[in-house]
Amino acid sequence: MNLKLFSFALPLFVCGKLLAQNATITIKNKSNRYMYVKLMQGPERKAVLYKTDSIAPKSTSVIDVTQTGMYFMKTRAILFDENDPEKNDTIYSKDKPMQLISDNRRGHSNITIEFKVKEAKNPGTIAITRKEYDN
Repeated sequence: MNLKLFSFALPLFVCGKLLAQNATITIKNKSNRYMYVKLMQGPERKAVLYKTDSIAPKSTSVIDVTQTGMYFMKTRAILFDENDPEKNDTIYSKDKPMQLISDNRRGHSNITIEFKVKEAKNPGTIAITRKEYDN
């Protein structure tokens, strides 16, 4: 009897989770670098790791966010040059915090972030060290 109830309840639970809408962050990597992203939840000094993702060059990834709150991303972008290893380069950065809404009453945030590597005096992100990325 319990097995029948479990076999009926499990598909309903899975379907309910698939149909539930969440906030999303779409990350478009328009660079030639491999990106490793950490989505942090909470204020900067008390943030906890929410999700990690890796994104190949010239590709896109979508991160689902199930909880309303403040979030920011830490990014490590690595350029691999097989022909000239001296050109290998790593960039670490941190985005400004953003408020994401993910609930049925207030709606769901859908954010798209494009990552491009461009030399500039004011890049729009905060440069961080590897140690700060790892923490």
